[in-house]
Amino acid sequence: MEGSVIYSDISVDSTAGIVSINNHTSRIYFWNQSNSTAATVRLNDTYDIVIPKDAGFYHEIKGDYTKFQVVTASVTLSVYAIGW
Repeated sequence: MEGSVIYSDISVDSTAGIVSINNHTSRIYFWNQSNSTAATVRLNDTYDIVIPKDAGFYHEIKGDYTKFQVVTASVTLSVYAIGW
């Protein structure tokens, strides 16, 4: 991994709004805790990605992201980011 853990939260949902990481990332990891609903996450106000319902592991997204937003209501994500 490049860098170190710069952001971590075990419970992020759509009510959090836009979450600022306040650093640059080399990769960000999402775990959708919902058993029934896929989660849409918006990265840097530009890219929408879909995190499948609870697959039992974190999904790695490579790239430099300084903010994200959980768009889908009624899902909770665990998130951590690696960066500098």
